[in-house]
Amino acid sequence: MEEEKKSLTKKYFAEKLNHKFPEIEREDLEYIIENFFDVIKEELKKGNRVEIRDFGVFYLRKGKGLFFKNPKNMQNYYIKEKVRPVFKLGKNFKKRLNTPFLVALDLGTQTFRLCLGKIFNGKVYFLLKQRENVRLGEGLINHGKIGEEAFARGIEALKKLKKRMDEFEVEKYRAIGTAVFRKAKNAEEFLKIAQEECGIKIEIISPEEEAKLSLNGIIYGLKELGLNIEDFITIDVGGGSSEFIRVKNKKVEWSKSIEIGAVTLKEMFNLKYPLSTRIVKSMRDYIREKLKILPEEKVETLVITGGTASILGSLDLKLVRYIPERLHGHKVEKERIEKLINKLYGYSLIQLKKVKGMEEGREDIVIPGFL
Repeated sequence: MEEEKKSLTKKYFAEKLNHKFPEIEREDLEYIIENFFDVIKEELKKGNRVEIRDFGVFYLRKGKGLFFKNPKNMQNYYIKEKVRPVFKLGKNFKKRLNTPFLVALDLGTQTFRLCLGKIFNGKVYFLLKQRENVRLGEGLINHGKIGEEAFARGIEALKKLKKRMDEFEVEKYRAIGTAVFRKAKNAEEFLKIAQEECGIKIEIISPEEEAKLSLNGIIYGLKELGLNIEDFITIDVGGGSSEFIRVKNKKVEWSKSIEIGAVTLKEMFNLKYPLSTRIVKSMRDYIREKLKILPEEKVETLVITGGTASILGSLDLKLVRYIPERLHGHKVEKERIEKLINKLYGYSLIQLKKVKGMEEGREDIVIPGFL
């Protein structure tokens, strides 16, 4: 799913602020933005400079009058002097703009993700995110390798992501492959073509490394939200595996990876929609068996991440489209997850696609992911 390119209008700014501050009415945000630009305009009219710290300066520049010749009739004309607004970049902002972009590529069983940003003065700036639903793990359970169509989808998605990287002249990146690359017999073939045809070198990481990177992201995200949670379990439900980490008093107590995910469950049970009560119970029983390798723990908070987490938040909020700012930090009660499962498992795929908040390409793995 590619982020839309939009013009930087007042309406666009109001929309972005509304995502970040949903508690403020949209009309109030539009009023604030309108007044912000009015203040700049009025100060410029008075002949004042307007400086926005670490961003830049707005001021008026008077252009000299000049003569020019119309090439059609060779007549000379005079254009009187004009005053025009000028924006000068601040040194800090200019330096930030010239800082090279960095990219992280998370290549999973269900989704390929790109995150583009910069590190400036020790702070991370996330500037662009792009997702491609590739379902690379299709056929993995039955044949032990990436299927032909899935293989082609994956390479095509990588080409799109590389094109986006080239637009931003990205030189430094890290591309990591997870569960599907650890399991597939033809993973090496995919890595070779990815490097030769797409110019992307993929590094296959272990379940332990995957869990560690996931936890780093979660801790950073909690800090950004201002949440000081010391005791929790993180769960990253992927397409091909699920990672669990127990954090107590801000220290990792244990971490486990289980070789089941939303896509592998769907294929393992050969799910046909609508699902029956019996098949849902059968999946529950299987998942419970697999979860027995985890130490028994009672915690108040689970911190979930990944595609299944995003779709859970999106369905709970009934989002018309994917808005990361609304999902990040959203809280869902366990009972709400149960209600969603009970409501949705009897739906056909056509009905699931129409549910508000559903992401195209995930409708058939939502239930196994939630379970």
